[in-house]
Amino acid sequence: MHSLGDENVITWSMDMEENLLTMSNILEEWVGCTSKTVPLSPIFLRELVYVVDLDRYDAYMERLTAGHISSLEYRMQLPAAGLKWVQSIGTPILNKENKVCRIDGVMLDITDQKTAQIQLLSTFSLYQQMFSNLDVAIWSYDYVAKKVLFISDAVLNITGYSVEQAKEDDFWFRIAHKEENPLIQEIISSVGQGIPQLSEYRIIHASGEPRWLQVRIIPSLDESQAVVRLDGILADITERKLMKEALLKSEQRYKSLFEYNSDVVCEVNLQGNILSINSAAEQITGEALSMLGDNLSIRNLFGVENISKMSDSFEKTILGSAQHYVVTSSREDGSESHWIMKNIPIYVNSRIVGAFVVAKDITSTVEVEHRLAQREAEYRLIINNMKDMMGVLDQKGNFIVASPSCETLIGIPVGLIKDTTILEYIDPDEQDSLREQISNIFRTKASKMFYNRFIHTKGYILNLECLATPVLGEDGEVMSIVIVARDITKRVQMEKELRESEEFNQQLIKMSPEAVVLHSDYKFVYVNFSCLGLFGVSDESQLIGKNIFNWAHPKYLPLAKERMREIYKEPYKILAPIEQKVVRSDGTIIDVEVTASSILYKGRVACISIFRDISDRKKADADREHTEQIIRESEERYFRLQTSLDQFSQDLFGVMKISHMEQRLLREVRETLQITNIKFIAVESNHDKLCEIIETEQGYSLKIGESRGKSYLLSINEKTLLLEIGSIRVWLETITRYVSVLFDHFLLIEDLTKDLELAASMQVAPTWLLRFMFNLSENERKRLAQDLHDSALQEQIIWYRKLDLLLGEKSINRELREQLEQIAEGLLDVIYQLRIICNELRPPALINEGLISSLETLFEFTQLRTNYQIYFESEAFTHKLDDEVLIGLYRIVQELLANAAKHSFATEVYITLASEGGHIHLDYEDNGIGMSLFGEDSLTSMGIYGMKERVRSMDGTIVFHSPEKKGLSVNISIPAE
Repeated sequence: MHSLGDENVITWSMDMEENLLTMSNILEEWVGCTSKTVPLSPIFLRELVYVVDLDRYDAYMERLTAGHISSLEYRMQLPAAGLKWVQSIGTPILNKENKVCRIDGVMLDITDQKTAQIQLLSTFSLYQQMFSNLDVAIWSYDYVAKKVLFISDAVLNITGYSVEQAKEDDFWFRIAHKEENPLIQEIISSVGQGIPQLSEYRIIHASGEPRWLQVRIIPSLDESQAVVRLDGILADITERKLMKEALLKSEQRYKSLFEYNSDVVCEVNLQGNILSINSAAEQITGEALSMLGDNLSIRNLFGVENISKMSDSFEKTILGSAQHYVVTSSREDGSESHWIMKNIPIYVNSRIVGAFVVAKDITSTVEVEHRLAQREAEYRLIINNMKDMMGVLDQKGNFIVASPSCETLIGIPVGLIKDTTILEYIDPDEQDSLREQISNIFRTKASKMFYNRFIHTKGYILNLECLATPVLGEDGEVMSIVIVARDITKRVQMEKELRESEEFNQQLIKMSPEAVVLHSDYKFVYVNFSCLGLFGVSDESQLIGKNIFNWAHPKYLPLAKERMREIYKEPYKILAPIEQKVVRSDGTIIDVEVTASSILYKGRVACISIFRDISDRKKADADREHTEQIIRESEERYFRLQTSLDQFSQDLFGVMKISHMEQRLLREVRETLQITNIKFIAVESNHDKLCEIIETEQGYSLKIGESRGKSYLLSINEKTLLLEIGSIRVWLETITRYVSVLFDHFLLIEDLTKDLELAASMQVAPTWLLRFMFNLSENERKRLAQDLHDSALQEQIIWYRKLDLLLGEKSINRELREQLEQIAEGLLDVIYQLRIICNELRPPALINEGLISSLETLFEFTQLRTNYQIYFESEAFTHKLDDEVLIGLYRIVQELLANAAKHSFATEVYITLASEGGHIHLDYEDNGIGMSLFGEDSLTSMGIYGMKERVRSMDGTIVFHSPEKKGLSVNISIPAE
């Protein structure tokens, strides 16, 4: 950049991302900068703009930053050179995100042209005014009588005063310019001596303006040579005076234009020999002009290679025709110069006597045009090879120009898309919206991003992201729109899946049994349903917008504030759970365990807090501590009872049956309470509290647990004074509480054991076990899908984005770029495969959208990867399914389609889902090779066996039919309860 530019052409560049301004050497000299003072901010150029031109300059920069090529003529206030006229041409450069990242510009010094233009306009106006106002007044004055004898009416036009006013004695002294009084006194003295006078002086016109007058006074003498009358002519020469001054200035300017013009200017005679030439010629051409006196020809000055063209043009010039042409000459140093030549005939008395030849050095312009042509070729190469679709639209949306990528993207050859409207390729539901957007761009002249669904020639839908940029004409109106469209179908699908995932997560939070709170700036932003119960409010509006510290117990308020200040410092910070107290809306105090994590919410650090009510646990802990305190009142008793509890709890780890547990409890109670009449009994279910000592007529009872409508009691059929001691009672309740915790689990385990033993004897797993196993499998699938999505998939996406940013670096060579692009494509394939695996492990829309919609999506995806056509019928299906049946049917269909793809060689698959009474019927049929129902590929194969077991887990039936080589049919019936 520093090496570019000559005396007329300067280059500059603004890096909008780095906020950096780069200038060529000439511009740096203008503004008084050196290489040591750069880099500069882009606003530096604005600071040099002449204040009158600031508004136009700001509008010019707004057009550039909006992405429009633009040009502006304005004045610069330079530190050393003063005001300078320049023409600045800016070209915005867009990045991959279609935002302006840099603006390159060319600046031309047009000060001389502007100055000459202004002077010529001024001179013309002066001449016009002079001729329109020319006037002369005649007067006669009686020198003896001292009065005006006559004065013509023209005096009114000249002075602005009437004839009567002009005849007053002191009139001319009153209107004379104060600086002219000495001259007027001298004129009066001279004509009084009889000496004629021709003088020029200034007066003040009646309008207040100064005017120049030319006054000729001729004295008339009598016989004694005494002055008797003065006759005079009065002419307004103001315009002539001004014209003379203007002509003098103009002559000086034209001389300066000739002598100091940056272009080569020379005068030649009819033979083509140079009569005079300005000093710029030697500086620009690099040629010594010492031959000027030896009839140096203009043809030789610009090189012998141009003699033919220049001679032909010169002959036409001396015949009266001005000529414009371009030549290229070689300097002594071997470099080339490019010139725009102007031959202008010189007329003297309507006869051509020679010509002016003006040569403007356009070498830098030609070089810039050459570079622009190269850049255009590079852009064309990029456009022809880019994957994004690019086109130019008129006001009706018709394609004027289109890139070859149109055929790749939407299947339309570039030769056929021209003169067609973009609306032809848009989803009909979106055509009116797109038509309005195009009209809006022409109206507002602003770029716009919009998203539409395009229809490929093969019939499938593409989601395209389109950036429309208006192209302005010289009149400032929009001529056309440049549209760049990128296929974002995969991204839209990913975003849809992400939204579904987010909705799922939101539902999880909403239904969480724990109170989940999102707060920003220490105020509630979101609360789930569980928060209402925890804080004791009836509606979320009683929390939203309120300060979170309003609910903190005063004792824990400093700790809460300190933790929140810590969590708000940075995002994605997790604090360990702590226990606090919360004051509910009714004033009650509860114990909670609080976990906090910071996140980014609307660009600011916010916090998610999870509250868990631990009041019951704290109460239990308090009870336990109270019990322990009572036991400690007697060290010996405490030690004995504590040892008993410890030993009993350790023994329970080895207990595997209820009978063993009962025996161990009875033995421990007998030994501690020193009683013998104690046993376990089962009675009809009662409402006694668990592990609470109830006094009876014979003694005491404690409920251990309940099962199958029975209450199981520890019955002590004798009175003992030891139970009058509080610590002993606590010990008894505690040890029975240990037993109560295990009791229900042992009952369930024994029931399960019996079922398993029965199933083992029959070699058939019970349906509840099957459901349990399938639920475990589905949960594992869900966990695996979530792990893949949150870890492997996200890592791949992060690496792809990093690689995409790396590909944006211009410093990467072509070979490495191609390898990186291949790697990027490979990463996209891996991301796609991971998404497929996640969807197959746990279809995201299955629970939310239902079985029919999920199966249709499965069929569409399956047909993309297989060779058979699927026909699906579900009009007769009306049942609403619970999650287990829904997932079970979906997995069965998945397995049937997988078998069809692997083994059947079918071309058509028919699947029917229908409701009939209290049953759901799922029928499958294909036209493949069928299967053997008895051999190695029989019904005991892994996939078929899995389907049978899944149907049985739902209490359903499954029947296989497969005539030899005539396909396979499967009929499944499941209760709809």
